[in-house]
Amino acid sequence: MDWRIENAKDGNLTVKMNNHYLYSKYFPYKDACKWIRSEVDRTVSVYCLIGLGLGYHLKALLELKVKQPIYVYYFEEEEYNLFLENNKDDWWDTPQVKIVHDLKNLNLAEDVQLLIPNSIVKAISIDHPLHSILEVIKINTISYKKTSAKMEQNFIENNKKKNKFLKRTQYTQTRLACLVAAGPSLDETVYWLKEQQKNVDIYVVGAALKVLIQHGIVPKAVVLSDAADGTIHQFSNTKYCGDLYYLCTANYKTVDTYRGPRTILFQRGYQQAEQYAKKNNLPLVETGGSVATTTFSLLEHLNYSTIVLFGQDLGFSGTATHAEGSPSKNEITSVEFLREVEANDGTMVYTTSMFQSFWYWYKEKVKSQNIKVYNTALKGVKIPGVPNIVLEEFRKLIYKGENING
Repeated sequence: MDWRIENAKDGNLTVKMNNHYLYSKYFPYKDACKWIRSEVDRTVSVYCLIGLGLGYHLKALLELKVKQPIYVYYFEEEEYNLFLENNKDDWWDTPQVKIVHDLKNLNLAEDVQLLIPNSIVKAISIDHPLHSILEVIKINTISYKKTSAKMEQNFIENNKKKNKFLKRTQYTQTRLACLVAAGPSLDETVYWLKEQQKNVDIYVVGAALKVLIQHGIVPKAVVLSDAADGTIHQFSNTKYCGDLYYLCTANYKTVDTYRGPRTILFQRGYQQAEQYAKKNNLPLVETGGSVATTTFSLLEHLNYSTIVLFGQDLGFSGTATHAEGSPSKNEITSVEFLREVEANDGTMVYTTSMFQSFWYWYKEKVKSQNIKVYNTALKGVKIPGVPNIVLEEFRKLIYKGENING
């Protein structure tokens, strides 16, 4: 990493990491204090600050007179040495503060608050081992802040309903599970599902439900996770009345309009959901940040041993963002802020930081489970451990139960 000290406009020092300012070049300490005040949750038991820099964020946190332990992670020795060289009075040297370089030294409680400045995520290189982890955490934190009030309202309203609850299946499912998202590749592979719909269990995300209905495909279940009111359009004029699985924080108005069987899900990481699940001895699902990753976690709880992904592109080979007929379909007008990554066919496709956070979730999930996972999106982003399959291989999985990879 490249570290450079500069003089800010207000006379304080500021620092660049990999040519990105970690603080303002005008008022570095003042802006660090402002960010800390806007982010800090005083109800947690531990703080973990990612990035030491010149210590401005740490100093601002201590000035708030918080009592909780504070862990500060620095990336490399040069960063730590810069901090020491520019902080001679040891104001930070207290039992409350632990400055660490090894993540194994983070003795964190469940209710830790991770404090990750936006500048840190931008500054570390994309091939840094922590980049994906920090980006996932940052995206989820921003998303939660934007929707927290709506999520709480949905949680209250959804728990007033007469709900069925998820119970983990004790036996392995004998049929293949097809997880259907709304990526552009679904336009090509939806016909596979039409051909085999009687022989597989189809679980579809809300954004892809109308695509299946238009092709005469009736899924086993649909999954809803979004808190926003706009999800109501995913179900309008479909006449679908199969199983609905929905997060306890999903849009309650959309759930209210649904007339079929409904099963409520409680997610890990949302405090009220965890408390409710613990009190009522209910399982927790992982969300992974998207409705598709939530659906994958649901299939895991239902004990499917093989999952085939449809429309889970996590990127764009053309200009379409979603399959034809999806209420979420849009067109890409600029690739300025997109990234290029490898697709299943070896070509390069564009993706977003949000999609990359889902990619990271799948990568880690597949490594930690014994579930066989396959992807049908030829132009979709390549996920380690998830081989791409063609129609004939899909048929073999169904009729012969073969391990097509030997």
